[in-house]
Amino acid sequence: MNQSAKNKALIVAVMGASGSGKSAYVKQEIRRSMPRRLMIFDPLKEYGEFGEVVTSLAATYAKAKASTFALVFQPILADQIIKAQFDGFCDIAYEAGNCTVICEELSLVTTPSKAPPAWSKITLTGRHKKMRVFGLSQRPASIDKNFFSNATKVRCGRLNYASDIKVLSNVLGVEPAKVQSLLPLDFIERDMATGKISAGKLIFR
Repeated sequence: MNQSAKNKALIVAVMGASGSGKSAYVKQEIRRSMPRRLMIFDPLKEYGEFGEVVTSLAATYAKAKASTFALVFQPILADQIIKAQFDGFCDIAYEAGNCTVICEELSLVTTPSKAPPAWSKITLTGRHKKMRVFGLSQRPASIDKNFFSNATKVRCGRLNYASDIKVLSNVLGVEPAKVQSLLPLDFIERDMATGKISAGKLIFR
């Protein structure tokens, strides 16, 4: 296998309103792949079953030095604190490398024009560190637009707002009506490398 194949990126943008199935999909992916090195940024405290819950960056840093780990970081939700903690979490994940990183509720920690430096580093160069990244948001119109540019796959579920529908129809390359018509657990996916678009409904296994 050549070096470029080894370093093939996996950056999945998972967008959808509450109840659209985005977190359920990512949880299925965790169970399917069973990563030996896993870090989850979990503001809404939904992933405790998948690893050791940690609430400090110091503990996260120490535990991420192990050969295997499953860490669920639950931040403080105050605006400036959560943004600083997210940047620290991403910095630790990047330094650890060779891990699966899941970041929930990106609209809490990024804006359309700005992303924390460590998150940008993960999405731009994480493939060289063998990182597999899932970024989730209920409000795609409110997150860092460069994330979509760096994604290898974009998955969209039901959205509530016209601005979000517009953003995702543009990213996916489909008519807004197709995004608007999505029902709970429906999805549209685009492979950003090939342009292939697929659609379906999440099945609970």
